Amino acid sequence: MTVFNDIKLDNIDPEDFEDTLLKLEKSFGLKFADSSFKDAKTFGDICDIIEGRLNLIHTDDCTAQQAFYKVRNAICLTQTFDATNIELGTSLENVFPRLNRKKNVAHFQQALGFPVNILTMKAWLFLVIVAGFVGSLVAFFFSWLYAVSGLILFTLFSWIASKFSKELNVSTVKELTEKITREHYLSARRQRGTMNRNEIVKIIQDTFIADHFLDQESLTRDAALGWK
Repeated sequence: MTVFNDIKLDNIDPEDFEDTLLKLEKSFGLKFADSSFKDAKTFGDICDIIEGRLNLIHTDDCTAQQAFYKVRNAICLTQTFDATNIELGTSLENVFPRLNRKKNVAHFQQALGFPVNILTMKAWLFLVIVAGFVGSLVAFFFSWLYAVSGLILFTLFSWIASKFSKELNVSTVKELTEKITREHYLSARRQRGTMNRNEIVKIIQDTFIADHFLDQESLTRDAALGWK
């Protein structure tokens, strides 16, 4: 059993929940008050609160399918691809070759109609930055000047690295489609102001899984929250 398999819903810090809920707000076009979830005790309570705020027209169409069509259309408009050659298993390494990748991804996002973050820095570079921040915090025990200088330096380094990052954080059109469906649910749909109510709990589950490495079996309605 891996470390990730041991993570349960009630192990997640409240601050991390807040970040996840902010993503769900953005995806569903909602805005929650600070007290909206104060009485929530289970994952089912979270789902009920979010579903209760969604005042949209229900239709039975599939959002993931609509997201795929939007992705395929945006690729065809901005890259040298024919629609018949774009499938769920199509590699994004082929769609966005490293040469001019940032420029091509920017054009793709423009054609898509909303930003989706699919670029990240190399893993080793990320670890260096994390180590730098940790080292800077430890330096507070010895010299505040070195600590503050380190935090400024690695903050600047992180900003520059993110600006020039070219690594893909999704590998295939399928993964990109799932990411868009999860993070931009309303934007992924063909008709604005609509939703498929049968999909909402799955979107919430997928968001928690992506953020906290949870397994779907642990996200039952009765799964307890850790902030109580």
